[in-house]
Amino acid sequence: MKPGPMRWLVLAALLLVLVITTTSAYIRLSQAGFGCADWPACYGHSVSAYTAGQLIPEQSALFWARALHRLAASSTGILLLLIVFLGWRRLQDRAARLAAVATVVFAGFLAWLGLLTPSKLPAVTLGNLLGGMSLLALLWWLHQRERGADRKLQWLALAALALQIALGGMIGARHAALSCITLPVCASGWWPDAVDWHLFNPFFTMSESDLESVAREALILSHRYGAVLVTGILCVLGVKAVRRGAGVAAKGWLLLGLLVMQLLLGAGMVLANFPLPLALLHNLGAALLLGATVGLTLRNSENQEAT
Repeated sequence: MKPGPMRWLVLAALLLVLVITTTSAYIRLSQAGFGCADWPACYGHSVSAYTAGQLIPEQSALFWARALHRLAASSTGILLLLIVFLGWRRLQDRAARLAAVATVVFAGFLAWLGLLTPSKLPAVTLGNLLGGMSLLALLWWLHQRERGADRKLQWLALAALALQIALGGMIGARHAALSCITLPVCASGWWPDAVDWHLFNPFFTMSESDLESVAREALILSHRYGAVLVTGILCVLGVKAVRRGAGVAAKGWLLLGLLVMQLLLGAGMVLANFPLPLALLHNLGAALLLGATVGLTLRNSENQEAT
């Protein structure tokens, strides 16, 4: 997108979506017992859940997180509509226009999911998480996009990141964080002897007694093995960008730096017994890593067409 007012509108919407994803993560994790006073005994017991119509104390962090979340979501919705209706002519081709319309569709989808949240169904948690990340990626694409097509490796990187984010969401939805508190493997080894694959089904609800009886460390180990896969793909992508030189090299170094930060945050959460601030930073790191991958994809594509 060329410099101008519309580019600033897209950037403002992008920053607001970052606020939305971060506050959403705080609300989700704190209601699951992350960071509560008697951690880890309270984990998974919805210690901060409030019934419909019940007022949340104004002095609580949850009150302000919800207020900020709703304000950011409402403002984002207005900006997305402005981008579509006022910037239609400035969106240069059909792909950009479809992306702008898709942001409005995702925003509507997330608003609908908000009516179902909180829910014991993991699909609702994943819908909120992946919907917010998709909205973020589309806005970053609109902000950076000028022209070009994507390589297979770069599409593979985005797909691997999406799967990794989904696995992280399932860990939260199944309250599996405490199932594995050692590195690099769990107490049961590199993989549990028996796995109930319903754990990985976001449309399957499991009771607390069912969750206690299954090997939830399978989710943790899948996420860690996924981290190895994502690291390999993004390292190749980042190194290729650095070798291309010019402006692309800076994008490559940013991608590699965010990747290292995300790996350190993941390990730090385990070593520090899962403090809430590190969990929130890990969620934010995933969003930034996704944005960096999208931005790098587009920059590479522009250079390919120029050569």
